[in-house]
Amino acid sequence: METKISRIKKRDGTVVLFDQAKITSAILKAAKSVGGKDRKVAQMLSDKVVQELEKITNTPSVEQIQDIVEKVLIEEGHASTAKAYILYRQERA
Repeated sequence: METKISRIKKRDGTVVLFDQAKITSAILKAAKSVGGKDRKVAQMLSDKVVQELEKITNTPSVEQIQDIVEKVLIEEGHASTAKAYILYRQERA
């Protein structure tokens, strides 16, 4: 998916290139931890996350991206994946 987002702000304040594949991978890992395995679904959810991110006018932060991932997972009916993602996110924070 082509996106207008080119950079994100990491927790330490550094700005790095945006890589949607990292979002897809994180969603897929969370899904796998609860029995899911469909990369196409993870990609579709990741695309929805990017659509939401494009509404942000400034450089999005890692936290903003993670908030949107959680929101999209819940809105799209993937509550168990959202729970696994939230737990993973807490470990990384």
